[in-house]
Amino acid sequence: MNPRTVRLAIGAAALLSAVSLGGYLFAWKWVVCRVEVAPGESLLLTYRGPFPPIRSVPTAPKGTLVQRDDRGRPQQVGILEEMLGPGRHFINPLEYKYERIADTIIKPGEIGVLTAKFGEQLPQGQYLADREGQRGIQRKVLTTGRYRINSYAYDVEVRPVSACVKTNGGVRHQPGDALLIPAGYVGVVTNRSDDPRTGAKRGTQDDVLQPGIYYLNPYATQVDILSIGYNETTLSVEAELGPDGQPKYQEVKAVGVGEPAPLSRDPVYRKDRGIWFLSRDGFDIFLDFTTIWGILPDQAADVIRRFGKASEQEQNVLKVVEEQVVLPDIGSIARINGSRHGAVDLLIGDSREAFQTDTSEDLEARLKEKNLTLLFGLTRHIYVPAEVREPIQRSKIAMEVKLTNDQKQLTAEAEGDLMEAKAKVVLEERRVAAETEKLFAEALAEGEKQAKQIEAETERLVAELDAQTAAIQAQITTTIGEAEAKKVELTNAAQADRYRRYVETLGGPDAYNRYLFAENLPDDLRLGVFYAGPGTFWTDLRGVEQVLLGKLASDSISPGSPPPATSTPPPTVPQPASVRTPGRR
Repeated sequence: MNPRTVRLAIGAAALLSAVSLGGYLFAWKWVVCRVEVAPGESLLLTYRGPFPPIRSVPTAPKGTLVQRDDRGRPQQVGILEEMLGPGRHFINPLEYKYERIADTIIKPGEIGVLTAKFGEQLPQGQYLADREGQRGIQRKVLTTGRYRINSYAYDVEVRPVSACVKTNGGVRHQPGDALLIPAGYVGVVTNRSDDPRTGAKRGTQDDVLQPGIYYLNPYATQVDILSIGYNETTLSVEAELGPDGQPKYQEVKAVGVGEPAPLSRDPVYRKDRGIWFLSRDGFDIFLDFTTIWGILPDQAADVIRRFGKASEQEQNVLKVVEEQVVLPDIGSIARINGSRHGAVDLLIGDSREAFQTDTSEDLEARLKEKNLTLLFGLTRHIYVPAEVREPIQRSKIAMEVKLTNDQKQLTAEAEGDLMEAKAKVVLEERRVAAETEKLFAEALAEGEKQAKQIEAETERLVAELDAQTAAIQAQITTTIGEAEAKKVELTNAAQADRYRRYVETLGGPDAYNRYLFAENLPDDLRLGVFYAGPGTFWTDLRGVEQVLLGKLASDSISPGSPPPATSTPPPTVPQPASVRTPGRR
């Protein structure tokens, strides 16, 4: 075969393979097999079998899901348990069928209860699945979040967090509220079945749930919410009302002739309100009673066992306890203890205090038997008939009047003592003030005296210092004067010696006078000598110049006398004629 033909055939085959591969990748993979899964949804896959059908694959048994091998490949035809999440997937439509399933969203304040449709059958008598792979209601619930759940494998029941609440104790859960047990309450747990995870048995549990957020399966647990703390219960007496709506009063007449009128009228009290009983001496006694009782956390479970009703969702257990226990016990105990006393005993302090103590102790013991707590019981008011009450009241009033008068007398005496004490206080204040002023004056005079002494001593020391300073200043002045006189004396002596030396140096007083005359001549003086011949007038004037010069010198300075003494420096010594400046002639 021609090599050129072979190369063309190979090139054509390669090109055809590339085109086929590109067509497969684009047309098959990208167009046919590509599946885009949006956020919030998933793909539920059903395996059809291998393609091409080169091997036979069995169908998954009814009630089961497809099993996979170690490499994750389906070994049966049917629904796969795993679901594909958001994103891009390439699924062969000849092997798989898919269905879009929206995600299950559990909002705040909600739970999700799962029921598995496939898996292992539960043992006889058990209806909750405690582990994965078991069919039935799962004990573990779904909390707030987003979940990808296979709708063919599980059913999801979305319920509020409060679905497990049996009795709410007056608590109202709003939609979206995740708080199951608010502050001031506890939750009493009742298990509907045994819990192998915790070992808890079926029935009401002794341990209660403290305030907080809990996600409980309503098919496994029911919760009774109970208020914890103390409550106030009061029994109060009420008067009967007449047709006009006003209280009815009974007439009480004075006992005996000349007795004063009654102090007050008693209303007609209702015997079905408050507490009523007959005293030991047969009088009608009414009283008001208040008790503070409560339920503590360790008593809550027993209270629910005793007084909870399984059929009432809105049941108020506290109200049931009050109506069935507290109120009947208060009435019975107060009546029993009150009937042991006479009417007068219930008015007098000691016997009344005994009645109060006995009633409170008996009520506390009775409530303790029913696992309740009593803080205190208080008899607030006892209504005793006027025929019993008024004699005692009158005697009490008379006694109180006497005590008041005695107290007034004591008060007057105390006021007199107080006035006397106040007068003593004022006298003492004045005495202390006078003594203080005296001490202050003495201290002030002593201070002024010391100040004057210090001032005089200071002036004396200043005078002594001034005298010493004046003496030193006089000595300084004397020393300076003597020094100045000595200075003048030495200066004049030096001046005289200097002129003496000038005279000796120049050869005598006449020479010195001529020297001074010459020195005092102006520098621009010009002398002219004209010679006119012998025997003339000008010839005779030849010695006149020296004569005139000598005369002038002798008139100005006496020969041999020194210049006057001064304190100023001596004048500059004149230079001899031999060293005169060249300009002088």
